[in-house]
Parts: sequence; C-alpha cells; structure tokens
Amino acid sequence: MITLTSFRLQGAKLDQVLLILASMVVLIDWLNGLLWHTWGASYSLAAIFKAVLLAGITVRGWQLCQKQLLAPLGLMLFMLLGPLYVSWLTGQHFLWHDLQLIAKSGALLLALAYFTVQARQNPIAFLRWLDWFVLGSYLLLLGNFCLGLAGYGGTAYQPMEEVAQKFLGIKGFFISTNELSALLLVLSCWLLLRAWQVKRWCYPLISIASLLMAGLMLTKTGLFGTMLLVVFIPLLLTPRHYYRYLYQHYRRRLWLLTLVLLSIMLLVLFNFTSVLQWVGIYDKLLFSYQQRGLAGIILSSRDYYLLRNFTAVSERYPEWLQLFGVGQGGVRLLLKKYFIELDLFDLLLFYGLAGVLLYALSFWRILLLAGSRLASSSAAAPVLLLNVLLLLVSLLAGHVLTSGMLWLPWAVVNAAVVAQSVLAASQQPVTGLNNAAAVEENAYERSA
Repeated sequence: MITLTSFRLQGAKLDQVLLILASMVVLIDWLNGLLWHTWGASYSLAAIFKAVLLAGITVRGWQLCQKQLLAPLGLMLFMLLGPLYVSWLTGQHFLWHDLQLIAKSGALLLALAYFTVQARQNPIAFLRWLDWFVLGSYLLLLGNFCLGLAGYGGTAYQPMEEVAQKFLGIKGFFISTNELSALLLVLSCWLLLRAWQVKRWCYPLISIASLLMAGLMLTKTGLFGTMLLVVFIPLLLTPRHYYRYLYQHYRRRLWLLTLVLLSIMLLVLFNFTSVLQWVGIYDKLLFSYQQRGLAGIILSSRDYYLLRNFTAVSERYPEWLQLFGVGQGGVRLLLKKYFIELDLFDLLLFYGLAGVLLYALSFWRILLLAGSRLASSSAAAPVLLLNVLLLLVSLLAGHVLTSGMLWLPWAVVNAAVVAQSVLAASQQPVTGLNNAAAVEENAYERSA
C-alpha cells in the first residue's frame, strides 16, 4: 500500500512538472526565434525542450492511458522503416530530421491522450490552467507583433524578384509564419470562446487584435480562419431558443441588420482589388494567378511541387519502397525543395502508408472527440469548427500536423472539451444532456 501511495505521489509531482513545462512552450518558441534572429543560431533550444516535454508526456501517458498510445507509437515506429532502408541504401544520413518530423507528427495524439486524462481527473483545475496558459501565450503573441511593428524580428515573406511588394508582412521573433498563423487560430478560438461566455465586452477587443495580427502576417490561413472564428463562435454558443425569440420579437431589425451586413460585404467585394493593394499583397496574388491560375492563389504553387516530387520519387525508387516511404533524405537527394508543404502528401511521400494512417488517425480522434460531445460541452462546437479549419489548412497549406509549435496548444484545447463534459455530467443526471452545457458553464464560472 505504501508503494502504491508513493507511486501516485510521484505521478502527481510529474504531472505538475509537465504542466509547468507545457505552460512555457510558446515562450520557448519565441526565445528560439529570438536567438535565431539575434545570433543566427537557436542552439536547438526549442527542439531539446520539446523533446524532454514529449518524452515526459509519453512516459506518464503510458502509465495512465496505455491503450490510447499504442496506435500512434506503433505507426511512428513503422514510419521509420523506409527512411532507415534509404539511409542504408544511399549512405546518406538524414535520420535525425526524420525523427524530428515523425515526433512532431505523432505528438498531437500523444499529448491529447495524456491531457485528456488530466482533464477527466481534475476538470476545474485543468480549465483554470488552460485559461492562464492561453491568455499568457496570446499576450506574448501581441507583444511579439508590437516588436515587429517597431522594426524588430523578421518579415513574414522574402522579397521576390518578379513582384514589387512593398509590405512583406511581420512575424516578429518567431521563425515559421505558417505555423504562427495556425497557432493564432488555436489561441484565438479558446479566448473568443471564453470571452463570449464570461466577459462578453472583451470579445470585440480580442476579435480586432486577432484580425490585426493575422493581417500583419499576410497569411490566407490566419486572416480567413480568424474571420470565420470571429463570426461563427457567437452563433455556435447562442442557444437555439434564443434565435426563435429574436426572430419573433425583432424580425424587422434583424432583416435591417442583414441588409446592412450584405451591403458591407458587397462594398468590400466590389473594392476587393483596392483592399488587397492597401494591404500590400495584390502584386503577389496577381503574379500567382498569372503563373498558375486560381490554384496558384489557393495552393501557392504546392500543386506543382506535389506533381514534381512524386514524379521524381517514382522514377528513382521501386514501388514497394514507396509504400514504406523514402524519408526526407530520399527526396532531398533528388530535389532542393523536398517539402511539398501539404501535410497529407508530405507524410505519404516521406513515410508511406504508415504516415497516411497517422494523419487519418489524428484527425479522426480530434473530430470525434469534439463531435461526440456537442450536447455535453459548450466548447465542443467552437473546437469542432477549429478542428475542421485546421484539417482544411493541412490539406491546402500544410504546417499543421507537422508543426512543432501547434501540437500542444491544439491538444489541450481539445482536452478542455472533455473537462467540460465531465463537469456537466457531475452536476446533473445523464437524462438532462440538453441542458448539460449550461450547467457545466455555471459550475465553471462559479469556480473561476
């Protein structure tokens, strides 16, 4: 009995350490970029920190939820087979890069399993921690963009010889603009959700701040994704009966408001070229359209690299090896730009069938987690919207499942859906699931 008690105490201490380390991930990414922009090298700060954190999550997760880790860990091992063979075949060693990418790709499921257990065991404490973690990370992003506006850090895009673009965007001291825009979506989703639930007057402020940061990055992902979250989160969090009440009592005003919004949208559409010129990306989009049509604007020439990379690999390697993947090294030997920057196809090219299965399993689990709790968690619908957006981004722009910055914030926001479901179940009988979200929210607000 003493041994069991000691084991539980050690596990609880490890959980506390992991939560503290998890709270620092966005800060570490920022410091990593600060070192890179200042000294020209990051000294692998973020890689070492996240390797330690992910190892701790995996060890503790194996103790708490072994079954949930079997599939992702097994697929991650299979993903190594192709790169190992290519490394032996060619004598070129790029395994370290493959290990990093495989770890990034599987980290979401490992973190999701572990933090889901934490959310079930102590939901109120987990939600409090999540609020502070997201708020602190979001304020860090705001400070980073303020430094960017002051002239510090890097630009979002490199200048192109063919395009005379005056404004190249701002990313501050973060390294990857695409990963930063996806991180902004995750943090904004949770803050907008909580603002609408608890302090509604903050909602316009957070909306404006998120849209400004997305606009400064000049990424389609950040700008359109943030706009969708700002518009749809209030709609998803408003009870259905309230819509009926508004329609019955304020029908004329609603029609007038709808006409005003449509007029504004039409005005923006008719002056869309002027808006793009004012933002500073019109020339770049026009060049992409002239080169590759509408697909050039949507995919940023990723369709070209998709065809080129798969053609090069099919000509060099046998079909049976392509089923296992040829690793980053196998493509790097043939092409200078070996990333397609579409997550599904990068994982297929590098790691074969195992990479595709890991991709499918990752999105299946997070979509199912939120979709199955729509009646018992007020956060489920907004988080489901976030997951769908990130799925689309991963298919069209990449840097989602293979992102080193995104996996932990994304996992804990999804785990929050489980925490709210547990609170709802503890506050009322199972038969009252229709009102579960309201009861859960009241309990959480009283504790906050």
